[in-house]
Amino acid sequence: MLAKKKDEFARLFQEFLNSYPYTSVGLRHTAAYEEQRQLGKRNFEAIASAAHFGEDVIELVLLQLLPYPDTTKNRQRGAWIHISSSVSKDIKECFETMWIKPEDWQYIALELLNFVRRCNDDPKLLSGTCVNFSQLPYAQYLQTGTITPILNALQPEKFLLMNSKSIRVINYFANTAYTEKLTDYPKLNLTGKNLIAEFSQQMHQSGVPALRDDDLFDMFSHWLVAVKKYNLTGKDNPRFQEVELQPEYTLAECAEKIGFNEAELERWIRGIHRKGQAILYGSPGTGKTFIAEKLAQHLIGGGNGFSELVQFHPAYSYEDFIQGIRPQNEDGKLTYLLVPGRFVQFCKEVENCQGICVLIIDEINRANLAQVFGELMYLLEYRDKEIPLAGGNRFRIPANVRIIGTMNTADRSIALVDYALRRRFAFIELRPNYDLLRRYHRKTGFAVEVLIKILNYINLAISDKNYEIGISFFLTDKLSEHIEDIWRMEIEPYLEEYFFNQRELVNEFRWEKVKQQLSL
Repeated sequence: MLAKKKDEFARLFQEFLNSYPYTSVGLRHTAAYEEQRQLGKRNFEAIASAAHFGEDVIELVLLQLLPYPDTTKNRQRGAWIHISSSVSKDIKECFETMWIKPEDWQYIALELLNFVRRCNDDPKLLSGTCVNFSQLPYAQYLQTGTITPILNALQPEKFLLMNSKSIRVINYFANTAYTEKLTDYPKLNLTGKNLIAEFSQQMHQSGVPALRDDDLFDMFSHWLVAVKKYNLTGKDNPRFQEVELQPEYTLAECAEKIGFNEAELERWIRGIHRKGQAILYGSPGTGKTFIAEKLAQHLIGGGNGFSELVQFHPAYSYEDFIQGIRPQNEDGKLTYLLVPGRFVQFCKEVENCQGICVLIIDEINRANLAQVFGELMYLLEYRDKEIPLAGGNRFRIPANVRIIGTMNTADRSIALVDYALRRRFAFIELRPNYDLLRRYHRKTGFAVEVLIKILNYINLAISDKNYEIGISFFLTDKLSEHIEDIWRMEIEPYLEEYFFNQRELVNEFRWEKVKQQLSL
């Protein structure tokens, strides 16, 4: 270890001692380790005994072997309360948003119990047990921070307690790049033990709480990341960068911003989770892209996921989206390499995240979707499968990927979209939202009710919801100054194209007449 890192630890640990362990929060933190360890051990023994006698232990495994935060609801339902909880809500609720079927719970609970048993019976088999467990269906949802608390409760001298905070601290001081994947835990466990042993001299000093060295290090890690918010940039190792959680963006905030009620948004979010992908469709100006971005912001909020946007167009291809051969110039020689496309690259980045990650596909229906998606047509429906791609390599969609497409129905009707693709997406219809237009212009004083009356009249004349004029044209603070330009250069050309053989109808909506109605 570099000497400067050891000196840095000593300085930070002294600051930790002076500021955290003997606060009211720190004292509760100190007491929690052994109390929760003893409770976890009793839980395991009771569950193992019940399973031995053929009793149904599904609920017990999910509630009392996995760590939950200290909330009234969790205490009432008998969950195992733990200082290092990583399951924020009912684990079934978490899993079912990722398409776990009810009949799978018995299988998942049994495999989880067997995993803990094997590790406890023979800690030397940890590495192989982690690899085998990680290859099971749904195991990707149960990572290091979820499982190690019970292992630590059973044999703390063998298994370190790990969570996202302690992993970041170990990576920083040991110059490593471990993730929360369970397959990383065996090496992470060994690295952590060696690191704690190296730091033991700095930790053994007067005023240190009466804790095991590993618990003390875990508490220090919590303080360093969650309380002090120390800048763990990992400059000595460019592979490791500090992972910041996305800010929370509640459903209420989202509803306020996009002008829909929370109940409606909850239904949309359920659909996105249930299918894994959804399409927002509607006529021009209904705010599809804006709403998709806000939904993505809500979905990734509070986690370490991210969102990206890609726009489809008629020339967009399978090679652009999945993978294809691309010419590369190497030392003056032209070579042809198999290069991952935008979606495959996105999924590779997602593998380093536990939180939800969202890909927004804007104007999704402007490309030949069956051609662009290729094998993705299968994987969109069977998210837990892995298949070979046409050009080589195997591929699967990570469970935490969500796709939100936007579709302008004036460009192409939903009826023209491949049926096999349509049934793989949840479709969310957007119509002109006049309430949002009213709320937006409360601050501007624009005569919006008259404008809404005009838009209603035009849309009645259009008489096709796929071609209605939306409100986003008019969401500008300086609408009084810009509305003539908007109407002459955006609305009139659109109406001329739609009513190409009804010129007299277009004349009814010319700016000169609209201006009089708006009293401008």
